[in-house]
This record gives sequence, structure tokens and C-alpha cells, in this order.
Amino acid sequence: MDNDELVDRRGFLKSAFHEITKKVLEFSQDRGDSAPKKKRRWLRPPGAVEESLFFSRCTRCNECIKVCPHQCIRGVDSDTDAGIGTPVIVPRIAPCKLCTDLPCIKVCKDKALMPVDDIRKIKIGVALIDRTRCLNYIGDGSSLCRKCYTECPLKDEAIYLEDSRPVVRAERCTGCGICENVCEVVNPPSSVRVFPPPDMSFLR
Repeated sequence: MDNDELVDRRGFLKSAFHEITKKVLEFSQDRGDSAPKKKRRWLRPPGAVEESLFFSRCTRCNECIKVCPHQCIRGVDSDTDAGIGTPVIVPRIAPCKLCTDLPCIKVCKDKALMPVDDIRKIKIGVALIDRTRCLNYIGDGSSLCRKCYTECPLKDEAIYLEDSRPVVRAERCTGCGICENVCEVVNPPSSVRVFPPPDMSFLR
């Protein structure tokens, strides 16, 4: 075997080992779902189950989209990992209003959205404030807006004030996106972003 063949063989084995390791990790993280777990990079409606399970259950029936009284839920219209036609929430356009009766969950017959008995238990995502852009942190005191705080449906729970500046309490944040939406109006582009939570398995 010459050097070129040896290099090719090593490269092939290295690549194969990488792929095998990747698959083992994917299956080791799988807790019985029909597909390896996906990492969610988008916001699903309230009550959404873990992403791989969501993909296997959601039939793209659009019922949750139709019934949303505030038109907060929209179907993915481009070919992305989120899946064309699946429901998402884009806070900068229309945040979730956390309806008390959660009609989107009630109409989901496929159990992609599961019942939540208290809006405080909803976990669409988690809001983060960019302090390098937030007027409350970079202002001289005269430009404080605090809109994210005053408009938060769980004011003083999910967002509270510390030295007159808003702070997100991640474990209480529902990820509704209202804070991101109002910040987009007063300080575009919004210095608040809502990111998907790292683990949705508790919603199964």
C-alpha cells in the first residue's frame, strides 16, 4: 500500500468514525421518539411538544393558525428545517398574547400542542436583553423606556427592574415575545430577542 492509499484510507476511516459517533450520540439522546431529536431554532405555539415529536404529530392542518384571535401564529412558508406549513410565532411581527383559554391548544387534535393549566407554565422560549443596545442600559437616565417591563404580561415575575433597568428572570419567562415586539417599535432593531428553550421534553 503506497502513501496516497494510506492517506485515503485514514481519511475514510476518520470520516466514517465521525459519522458513526454522530449517529450514536443522536440515538443515545433519543428517548423513544420515532426520529432523532432536533434542536429547535424557531418558536412554536404554546404547549408545543419536543421538536422531533412535534414533527411526527403535526399534520399541518392549520387549525391553530385559523383559531388564533390575534393572528400570532403563522405557517412556515419557506423550505427550512422548521418544515413548510408548520406553525411558528415570530415575535417582531406578532407576539403571542397568552390567551387565557389557549384556543390554539384546544383545536390541536394531533397532540402536537399539549394542554397547559397555567399560562405561567408556557415555555415558548426565553427572552434575552442585549445590554449594549438597550436604552435602559446605555442611556443617561433621560431616555429610559422600560416598555418591555411595562408590557410584560408577567411583570415583576418574568421581567423585573433592578436599578431601574429591566432584567429577565429566565425560569419565569414564557417567551411570548411581547417584549421583543414593543422594543422593535421604540428601538429598532429590537434589543430584546426571544430564543427557543434548550429542552422541551418536559412538555410531553
